[in-house]
Amino acid sequence: MAEATFDEAVETGGALLFQLVRSLGAVENGEIRCCRVTTGQCLALLALAPEGEATMRQVTAALGVSPGTATRVVDNLVRDGLVERTQNPDDRRNVCVRPTAEGCRTIKALEECYTRFWGTIFEGIPRARLGDTLETLELLVDAVDRARVACCATTDVRATRLKEEAPV
Repeated sequence: MAEATFDEAVETGGALLFQLVRSLGAVENGEIRCCRVTTGQCLALLALAPEGEATMRQVTAALGVSPGTATRVVDNLVRDGLVERTQNPDDRRNVCVRPTAEGCRTIKALEECYTRFWGTIFEGIPRARLGDTLETLELLVDAVDRARVACCATTDVRATRLKEEAPV
């Protein structure tokens, strides 16, 4: 692929990322519905998977939402019999969430869905390019994390970039 200018990368890369986000969102919503949970509930359940339980603070962080929103997500999971809450007897403010038996089955199904889905995607990438692809994904995740600003921020990204690249 030919070397792209910064403006070309912004225009073409932005369009490709927008298309990717839209495609992943559509597929994710379809996949998750098969397990009868919302996207938020899926993320909350998957946050429980590594340790078997999580504090509400951990669930809130995994979802990237306010504590009130995380509480509503967990309330619905409790209502649906997928998780249970327990309080730490030493600190009643510290609430833990753990999956029920049905919640464990749902987590397993979600993990299997995602493994199949990601496997299908990575099968479409030549084996010799997998390392480059993973490196690029890491760069994108880092760049997105750093750029979490409103899409219509008053700062002109291109002008800032040109100033940074200008010879001294």
